[in-house]
Amino acid sequence: MPRLAALILSLCVAGAAAGKTIEEDVQYYIGLLGEMNPRVQATEFEALSGMGLSDPRLFDEVEKRLLADCEDVRNIREDRARVAWYFRALGFSGLEKYQPTLSRFTEDKTYRNYALAALRDMPQYARWNPVISDRAKFDPKLSDDANRILNMLRSDDHFLQRVGAKRAFLTHEKDPAVVDFLAVQLRASYKTANDSDSVETAGWLINALDRGSDGRNPLIRQIAADKTLHYKLTERAKALLDRRR
Repeated sequence: MPRLAALILSLCVAGAAAGKTIEEDVQYYIGLLGEMNPRVQATEFEALSGMGLSDPRLFDEVEKRLLADCEDVRNIREDRARVAWYFRALGFSGLEKYQPTLSRFTEDKTYRNYALAALRDMPQYARWNPVISDRAKFDPKLSDDANRILNMLRSDDHFLQRVGAKRAFLTHEKDPAVVDFLAVQLRASYKTANDSDSVETAGWLINALDRGSDGRNPLIRQIAADKTLHYKLTERAKALLDRRR
């Protein structure tokens, strides 16, 4: 499923500081539009994929900056990467109001792929953002990022579970609450994973659990030794164990 793979690959280590309110998160990203370093700005906006934000005050400003900068940076690699993440950010908003802007670039040689990816992401994030950012389920003892990952992992949407596992992996999340729940979700799914989507989700749960537990969770070894499972899962588990020898 190429569109899902592209969406999940958008996740990144960076993100706003923990312990913020949604309003502070919004203002953080609005302020980030003034960041002079294009690489820093691109990295931070990449992390919007896991923030669950849909406030038009933020994304209106992103849209304005996209339209103001897109022509001038076509031949400047780092700045072009920064603008590319403005496109993706509009998709992460889940807000249909940005469809006309994105649609203007679907035949553009430079920005076509980013615009199309954002349009594909948009309906997913319309459903996902309220789940990711549901602070009624936040544990005050955990960081905001850990809470957002747990919200994703607890979702009934297997694709969103995969997003949560990928984010846990990329952020090197080691909070025991997250690591324990990764194991819970993996135990509940790995034995029945037999199609490309379920195997891919279970694979990212394996990756995140291995990294979060520093390779010490016995479930990884159990999966590596189980010959009844899909071969991709046993191979992935074995490869992770081999790397730690």
